Amino acid sequence: MSQQSLDLLLKMDKSKMQRPSRKIELNRLSVLAGEPVIFTCQALTMEEFEEVQEVSVSFGKKGELEDFSTNSVQIFTLLKGIVDPKLTDAKLLEFYGAHTPKQLIEDSKLLLPGEVTQLYNVISDLSGFGEEAVQELKNE
Repeated sequence: MSQQSLDLLLKMDKSKMQRPSRKIELNRLSVLAGEPVIFTCQALTMEEFEEVQEVSVSFGKKGELEDFSTNSVQIFTLLKGIVDPKLTDAKLLEFYGAHTPKQLIEDSKLLLPGEVTQLYNVISDLSGFGEEAVQELKNE
């Protein structure tokens, strides 16, 4: 790291270093509800990201990759990254007949597969995985 970059990082206002968030309207649900249905998504922390990876990947006895579930990655990313509405809310689960938040998403009781993917992409972008997260410098 250059001294200039280090100096800039040390001068930054840490109080502004908050997890990015974004409000997303789900059109299908808004039409059904008769008014805007807004989901608030936020970036994952490293700990949350690791938890998502742990529940989505399984390894064999010799350490070889046995299974990787893209669906699990998306579902658990939503469960960690959607802060409103609370997908863990008991009333929400009961209303949609889901026993767990995972089932609420997995069985398409609330969200369709395309909506899951769109919300996953929003959370991924907020977490720094978007194309605009970094900028490569050209050699001068």
